[in-house]
Amino acid sequence: MRLAKVISYLTHPILITTALLVYVLFQKSSYIYYNITPSGRLIFISISVVLTILAPLLSVGYLVYQKQVENFYLDKRGERILPMAIAVTYTFGLYYFLQLFNLPKPVLATVGVSVVGVAFTLLITLFWKISAHMMGVSGFTAVVLALSHILTPTSPHFILGLFMLSGFVGTARLIQNSHTLEQIIAGWALGFIVSYLSMYWLMDALPF
Repeated sequence: MRLAKVISYLTHPILITTALLVYVLFQKSSYIYYNITPSGRLIFISISVVLTILAPLLSVGYLVYQKQVENFYLDKRGERILPMAIAVTYTFGLYYFLQLFNLPKPVLATVGVSVVGVAFTLLITLFWKISAHMMGVSGFTAVVLALSHILTPTSPHFILGLFMLSGFVGTARLIQNSHTLEQIIAGWALGFIVSYLSMYWLMDALPF
């Protein structure tokens, strides 16, 4: 049970956007790494941490303080809706901020996928409790796979490791009784499909 909690914490959906941004900015084999200065990368990642990790945590803390939600775990479907709506707003704020710097299209598309993924998770949560953890980890996997085609090939071992990680996360969520098997499978499948398709759609739709 303790290991399951550790896995759940380390793969929390709130970390996915920043993790994706780190991944796309630090691919040394792609042109993006050399087009953005080290200080620039640090600034963008810092802004991501503030907007998509710290700000949502503080917002949920305020909701807990106001007794609008029970705790930070958000176990009840109804309690997830407002925090997810807040997360969508902050993630879109990051996307809007990064657009101001005319960053390479794959960077903006990657963050755009996060906006779409969080919004899609919110939409489903309005009616059904889906696994946000699985949406996040499968979305990360889908973006890495898409970037492997768009930018530079990614190591097959790394991609295999991400699929294995999905299995660990799903098992952890089951052990903690956080979701049913159906919610976990649906979360993974929908997260992967939506993120993979969104990545290619954004690459075509973005103007630069």
